[in-house]
Amino acid sequence: MALVIDEPPLSAARAAGRPAVRADIQGLRALAVGLVVCYHLRPEWLPGGFVGVDVFFVLSGFLIIGTLTGELRRTGRVGLLDFYARRIRRLLPAATAVLLGVTAAVFAVLPESRWPNVLREVVLSAVNGQNWLLAVLSNDYGHATAGASPVQHFWSLAVEEQFYLVIPLVLLAAAVLAARRGGGPVRYAAVAVGVVTVASFAFSVWYTPVDPGAAYFVTPTRMWELGIGGLAAMALHRLRLGAVPRLLLGWGGLAAVLASAFWFSTAMAFPGWIAALPTVGTVAVLVAQDGSLARVLGVRPLTYVGDISYSLYLWHWPVIVFTLELTGRESLEGHEAVAAAVSLVLAVLSKHFVEDPFRRRGHGRKSVTYGIGAAMVAVTVAVSSGGWASAESTLAALRGRSVIDADHPGALALDPTRPLRAPTDVPLAPAPAVAGEDWPHDDCATRDLGDGLKSCVLGKSTAAKTMVVVGDSHAAQFSTALAEFARRDGGDQWQVHLLVRNGCPFSTVPPSEAGTPLNACAEENLKKLDHIRDLAPDLVITAAMSPESYLKDLKWTWESTARMVDGYRTVLAALSDAAIPVAVIRELPRPGRPVVPCLERNPDDPAGCDTPRAQAVGSATDPLAAAATGLAGVRLVDLTDWICRADTCPAVVGNVVVYRDNHLTDTYVRSLADPLVAALGLRPER
Repeated sequence: MALVIDEPPLSAARAAGRPAVRADIQGLRALAVGLVVCYHLRPEWLPGGFVGVDVFFVLSGFLIIGTLTGELRRTGRVGLLDFYARRIRRLLPAATAVLLGVTAAVFAVLPESRWPNVLREVVLSAVNGQNWLLAVLSNDYGHATAGASPVQHFWSLAVEEQFYLVIPLVLLAAAVLAARRGGGPVRYAAVAVGVVTVASFAFSVWYTPVDPGAAYFVTPTRMWELGIGGLAAMALHRLRLGAVPRLLLGWGGLAAVLASAFWFSTAMAFPGWIAALPTVGTVAVLVAQDGSLARVLGVRPLTYVGDISYSLYLWHWPVIVFTLELTGRESLEGHEAVAAAVSLVLAVLSKHFVEDPFRRRGHGRKSVTYGIGAAMVAVTVAVSSGGWASAESTLAALRGRSVIDADHPGALALDPTRPLRAPTDVPLAPAPAVAGEDWPHDDCATRDLGDGLKSCVLGKSTAAKTMVVVGDSHAAQFSTALAEFARRDGGDQWQVHLLVRNGCPFSTVPPSEAGTPLNACAEENLKKLDHIRDLAPDLVITAAMSPESYLKDLKWTWESTARMVDGYRTVLAALSDAAIPVAVIRELPRPGRPVVPCLERNPDDPAGCDTPRAQAVGSATDPLAAAATGLAGVRLVDLTDWICRADTCPAVVGNVVVYRDNHLTDTYVRSLADPLVAALGLRPER
């Protein structure tokens, strides 16, 4: 995000006949960065503080398009090479310093499992493509955690730079058209910027409800915010406002920004039309030029924060992320002041020893500026790409070591009658660095009935018996063990049909949020129910994430526990009425902390990552288990004692990592195969 002013110093601006730098704009910039930093330090303090980004977009459009328009008005053209050289001098040095600093911190602080993903984002940040990656991943930018990327905030800088690759060309084309038709170039430019702005706003309003996660990051949904700032700059010299309108407009605009910061939240689909409130509020402050507001925003402490706001924005987020990593915490509570102080110090140093030197020395040959800029990008990409490739190679080697053998008995170490002994000083399987991605190796979890079920059928077509696994990812996690049973222990007598879909429990009642991505899964489940009844399998197996896991991990909720029970019971009762045997696997114990990061931080003390059994099992009702109670032909399977000891639910059992997140690792599930199939009634109990 361009939190800097491209205008020359006051004297030079006046000499050139251009508007001087306004102190109130620096104060407004300070307010905007303050909103963002406060929001990231503690989101609950300022739930809509992310609108500071929108304020910055408007400011940047106002200043940059205003400067280009001034050049167009004076000369009738736009100097593209000069413009991009200024962008390089003002933005690239500080950004490069942060990216290289983050890269060094990645190697020093983060566990190796996170190196590839973070370094990939460093590469994309260096080439201004980070926002599109986040759009694909639909990351939750709102809440910093120990697992957040330290460079994901570069998305906004990417949006601006992509916009500024286009808008000077738009202005230049407008100038050429004006010259051919004998019109005023600024008027044509204003029409062109207006068309871009309106089109972008319309797209934002349409697309945000369609895909809120991606809409937050992609450039087309944000261009209108920069464009409206540019239109304000173009119209500023034509506005003639009296004292009272200025007063009302200025303070009213500031109130709109502050109201957005306090009232908005990440539960809203953003940007969309609601982004108009802070955006138009910022425009109102800019065009009002009210003296009383300018005196408040122009006080020196605020303007200095405005001076360092670009560096402060760049540094504060990685400081927060690495602080969380070093403390092993999921929130900054108790460390906010430290993170804020470190961010300020780094911002001051960056402003005075990185930004200013390059800016002062930047008025020489453009070829030198472009050469230095290319070198900065090349060094950043080379360093981060090298680390990325090296880490990927190391992790690839670790992925091949997830075996179940005498040294890694896993769940069988908890056998109540014949527990297998696990030797000490044996590497864990899977290695913690790759345990987070140790999931079943099939693609059925994202398929539905329209995708073709044959690709999700495991086993021979000649098998005499059929089992169906249906439900969300907590049902899908058992697929590998069941498939191996069908192939080996079942003597090719069983065929396994996987009707699983991540985030879609086998229920007729979907989550209550209208924006839930899979809120149509209830309809899909009715199709699955019909398919299962037509198939008439010998066994149906289902499981589901707990309401706690859906809330904490996906922020999805249901109207009530009773509604959840009703949704599950509808489909289970239908299978019971059809005399189809069903096995319901009770929800697994939930670890009290992310196990994989904990093991990576504490390789010599895996017991420090355990969870007390009472906490892991909890006391809340398991809606799926409650729905199964009392139904004929429905068996309730409880695997808790194969995961937990009498008083704890360990992170590691029998030298096998138990959890990858709220799911079991695929390696642990494979070690659980014997007790699982016995509990399902497929083989006598051991």
